[in-house]
Amino acid sequence: MISVCIATYNGEKFIKEQLDSILHQLSDEDEIIISDDSSTDATLDIIKKYLDKRIVIIDNQKFHSPVYNFENAIKQAKGDYIFLADQDDVWLPHKIDSLLPHLVENDLVLSNAKVVDASLNMVKERFYKKIR
Repeated sequence: MISVCIATYNGEKFIKEQLDSILHQLSDEDEIIISDDSSTDATLDIIKKYLDKRIVIIDNQKFHSPVYNFENAIKQAKGDYIFLADQDDVWLPHKIDSLLPHLVENDLVLSNAKVVDASLNMVKERFYKKIR
């Protein structure tokens, strides 16, 4: 089972694109745990429209910290493998399939990322210059 943990706070601008990019990569047994740090925008309304049993929302949190908000999501995760996603991440297709074999053999796997602007136009091909 895979758990994707997302910490949200006023993330309405990208949350739909993010969830769309992740959900199609998950099986029916997997889950997305969303810990929301008392968003005041439409973040939760957008998430709740999905009506997807794989999405678990933990709302009304008052951490005022992405670190504690992520910790809260991770504590609720039931998966054998946990992926973390910032609320503005849009995942490339097959991200889970690409990383899962490495997670089976390692305790932690870090992936590179393309840096994009608000319109998802690429600004930088790689976030990290060098990966071993």
